[in-house]
Amino acid sequence: MSKVTGRFKFSGRIADDDLAHRVQEIADAIIAPQYIYIPGIGYVPQYASTVIGVSVGYHPAQDCKGYFMPYKFQSNNNSYNYSCNIASNSCAQPGRAHGYAIPQPPTGPNVRAGAERDGLIFVGTQVSDLKKHAALDQSGHYVALLISQADTHSGWPGDYHWVRCDDVMTCQSWSQKNGYDQVTNFDFAGHPITDPATANWTVNQGPMCRQNSGDLVVSYSFYGYMFVPSGQVSII
Repeated sequence: MSKVTGRFKFSGRIADDDLAHRVQEIADAIIAPQYIYIPGIGYVPQYASTVIGVSVGYHPAQDCKGYFMPYKFQSNNNSYNYSCNIASNSCAQPGRAHGYAIPQPPTGPNVRAGAERDGLIFVGTQVSDLKKHAALDQSGHYVALLISQADTHSGWPGDYHWVRCDDVMTCQSWSQKNGYDQVTNFDFAGHPITDPATANWTVNQGPMCRQNSGDLVVSYSFYGYMFVPSGQVSII
């Protein structure tokens, strides 16, 4: 496989050439309406104030005042934003709000480490782990972390993706937001997501041009489940 020459599409990470969302060394090159300075990270562009939602099911039009749906805000919130139900309008990165930059290439352990800094809690890798944790009767919801490993042969730098549980009682209803795209409760093959560990996460993340040899099909693999405790998570 030859290397892709066009711009990659990512679900979680920010492309190196994405000037609108990458961290700035100084805040005088104004692109975004405002910048949030994070020690050890830099100036993070933010396109609107953070809106925190409460996960009560699959309701994209109601989550975070609908910020995951309209064109003005949709492209500024990624899979991590949606999974946490926090529209930071900054394409949030795990751990960034707390001075942590995910080592590259992204792996399950280092993305998880960033999420834990933000307040997420690792639960396990089995549905039975979810049920055991649910028995604790804590306020919050579950998410699943997926990892696409880097491939130096094709030039793919690796990525991560998050999926959100919309029914904490059965854990059989999930939804996701693939990068800047719209929210959906289907996987990448168009099937309802009942279990992120067995859903189809193969997708074209290349330039996406018709008959373009630079298109690149990659797969995201299930890593584990995490818990998002209500009111205890901070992301940017």
